[in-house]
Amino acid sequence: MDPKFSMHLLGSLGPPTEHRFLVAVSGGMDSVVLAHMLQACGYSFALAHVNYKLRGVDSDLDQKFVESLAQSFQVDCYSKSEPIKPEASGIQEKARKLRYAFFEEIKNTYGFDAVLTAHHSDDQLETFFMRLSRGSGLAGLGGIRERNGFLIRPLLHFSKKVLLSYAKENKLQWREDISNSSTKYLRNAIRHNVIPAFLSSSPQAATNTLESIRHIAETFDVISLQLNDIKAQWKENNEFIEIPIVSLNTLVPQSFWMHHLFSMYGFDQEEIIKLLQTHSGKKCTSSSHELRRERNHLVLQKKSPKSKMTQEQYLVPITGIKTPIELQIKTTGFDDESSNSCVLLDADTLDFPLVLRRWKTGDVFHPSGMLGKKKLSKFFKDEKMSSLEKQEQWLLCSGSAIVWIVGKRINRKFEATSPMSTLQIKLQ
Repeated sequence: MDPKFSMHLLGSLGPPTEHRFLVAVSGGMDSVVLAHMLQACGYSFALAHVNYKLRGVDSDLDQKFVESLAQSFQVDCYSKSEPIKPEASGIQEKARKLRYAFFEEIKNTYGFDAVLTAHHSDDQLETFFMRLSRGSGLAGLGGIRERNGFLIRPLLHFSKKVLLSYAKENKLQWREDISNSSTKYLRNAIRHNVIPAFLSSSPQAATNTLESIRHIAETFDVISLQLNDIKAQWKENNEFIEIPIVSLNTLVPQSFWMHHLFSMYGFDQEEIIKLLQTHSGKKCTSSSHELRRERNHLVLQKKSPKSKMTQEQYLVPITGIKTPIELQIKTTGFDDESSNSCVLLDADTLDFPLVLRRWKTGDVFHPSGMLGKKKLSKFFKDEKMSSLEKQEQWLLCSGSAIVWIVGKRINRKFEATSPMSTLQIKLQ
């Protein structure tokens, strides 16, 4: 074998004695060449193939060919039938997800070090133009990565022409997928219509474009490091992330950074910019997350059933309650003095069962230690409570009247006035 291939595999995959690979083989020329190279270099490997049944007998013949190829190499072959209806939408994307899920399952089950695919530089060019036509950002325009998770693409630096020459020199046999000649799919249309015209424009068109793709990938890697530095200033809790606004306002250009910081959560950069310019309490939502503006920071929270509990109510009998929070109620034998988590109330003023609920607009109460009444929203503001804290705050009520902002302040109209009618409620 040409030393340039063996040296490249050695640099890409490491010494043959150190690893065991699963090779994705369709039966086409590219993957057959990869398997042949691995055997020639002494690597330990097995083959994997997925039959989508899209081409009837031809698909079954592809599977038989791959299984025979594995026998000729004296290696294991893992094949699977995953039929896809020809009329289904997004066939190529469905097929991609199916095969990679299968490859990962086999890798994990049988202890392979990685899955190898036979992507080459022509695939890289096609992918670039596909993503360019779809308006991809830097991550997409950076093309196919040689290493991505459990996947390694050791032939990415070689052209299809070079691999075809290798196949002919070594008298290899492979299967031709007749669907590759159809322009029904975007990749095929780019392969047959766009790439030839583009490459004919300059002898260096392919080389220069591949170099540009490499530069874009490196640029994105540098940006990713900067993004990590920015996110290092974010404070992560179990259920939410606090993001200092000052760390966002200094980023220029703002739309660029807001896109790269928040698009993964489903937000558009313009939404974030508007949120930074508005006042506390405003929020925007995506299909998966909620982002709220506070005084000095944003609060990023994943949507969950818990966030839907704001309108729920729970009846609290004289015996107390254990969920969603635990409240113990005693009419005698008080063991604690009054505090934020333990209150003494006048039992004669309470109508059981009490009601435990979240706050709503218009709520008012008469704070202990003060004259007059106060809007709950004003109380929250004075307490400097965040939107998340307000959302999570429980109120204990008697009828429609707020008795206790649990853990914070009681309504003075329900304060204990006589030992004979005192009742203790304690937050556990």
